[in-house]
Amino acid sequence: MVSERIWRNTAIALCAAVPLSFYVVGDLADAFPGVLTTVSSGSGQEAGPRAVAEDDERVTVPAPSGGIAPSVDPETSADLASRMDEHASEPVVDGNLAYSVVDAGTGEVIAERDAGTARVPASTLKLLTAAALLSEVDPGETLTTRALVSDGTVVLQGEGDMTLDEGDLRTLAEGAAGLAREQGSGTVHLAVDTSAIQGGENPAWGSNGTAGGWVTPTAAMALDEGWLDGEEYGPKSTDPVGDVASRFAELLGEQGVDVEGSVSEGTAPEGAAAVEVESAPLSEIVRHTLQISDNTTAELLGHLLAAARGEPTTPEGAAAALTDGVRELAAEVGVPSSDLDDLVIRDASGLSTQNRVPPALLAAVLGEVASGGVPALTPILYDVPIAGLSGTLAERFSEKEASTARGLVRGKTGYLGGSSALAGTAVLPDGRTVGYSIVVHGFDGSRAAEARAAADAVAAELVQGE
Repeated sequence: MVSERIWRNTAIALCAAVPLSFYVVGDLADAFPGVLTTVSSGSGQEAGPRAVAEDDERVTVPAPSGGIAPSVDPETSADLASRMDEHASEPVVDGNLAYSVVDAGTGEVIAERDAGTARVPASTLKLLTAAALLSEVDPGETLTTRALVSDGTVVLQGEGDMTLDEGDLRTLAEGAAGLAREQGSGTVHLAVDTSAIQGGENPAWGSNGTAGGWVTPTAAMALDEGWLDGEEYGPKSTDPVGDVASRFAELLGEQGVDVEGSVSEGTAPEGAAAVEVESAPLSEIVRHTLQISDNTTAELLGHLLAAARGEPTTPEGAAAALTDGVRELAAEVGVPSSDLDDLVIRDASGLSTQNRVPPALLAAVLGEVASGGVPALTPILYDVPIAGLSGTLAERFSEKEASTARGLVRGKTGYLGGSSALAGTAVLPDGRTVGYSIVVHGFDGSRAAEARAAADAVAAELVQGE
């Protein structure tokens, strides 16, 4: 439930001087717990389906230095590539393995295999969405939803907060009803102003769209992300704005103000009285998106990037803005534009099977994230799940070949039929911090679990010695 919104107030315990391996042992022993506090956003009544991962602990680790340990063995890189390549012979992989590992301290490639070929990134694309957005906007920004009251009309105006909960709508309804009564109106007309986010369903999602329960159409506002039964991959609203307006009208009625006629599109006049609620900061929405791989909020982030870059806030505009943003990131981390000839971005979540991203690009961007050289991107380091501990990696790295990497590798998962991807950061045994991207591809969809395990095993080689 979302009666207490986890994003509103997250306390973070930092252990910046503690080595990574020691911190993980301490965390597993509950010596260094993640700390969460929550504040009610509304009247205290039980809210609808949850829109955030209320039980996600924020497991924090020290930011890697990005430096190279003085005792680096010159043969380490070749050995790492050899060990990673061994997994290409696994039956489910059958040679279809691509990866790139980049030293965060120098930007140099440590190990790679077919890294320049653009592959289906699946949900690892969310990392690029997050990086492009944080490069463009203030992470402390929030999204405001307003109820504007004037001359017997109430206008609901949204800026893209798709995480509105029952408490938020009740706050708006109570305030709007009070303003309407002050203006002498016991009956009002209700309108919605969705001009900030045009949104809609992205044709590029194909069968991975709303009908399949994968994502809610992007909109200027939504109640609990449009999750109709509270499940991330359960039924989704096809009309999130309409759902918000309908529930808001009911809440106005509970306050003694009736809504007459049908809901229309409209804007409020200058000087209209207003009541408003704020979303969590964008930084927390990014964290939530990466932790549970939330497609709905990822698409919203893409639309917010479009708005910031002056593109139309449509699926096509979001894809164009993200493509341009990613190309700029690539230039910043030293990836030649000629290596991006096959780059294709059709959405912001990675649901589209048309997306194509070379592993070399993702690894280079993640190396930059881990280096700390671009402060705006550093939060991504902490937002990515930890193997065996948090987010979408909580149940991963369980097979024998990968289990020793639990707690030591961070990674964003990605899966679409025939493609299993993993991208994140790790610290090598010699002390180097790296960004990495791994793709296992070309397998039959019925072998998805095997492919995921293979990707985990490849990533585990990053933290294992000879």
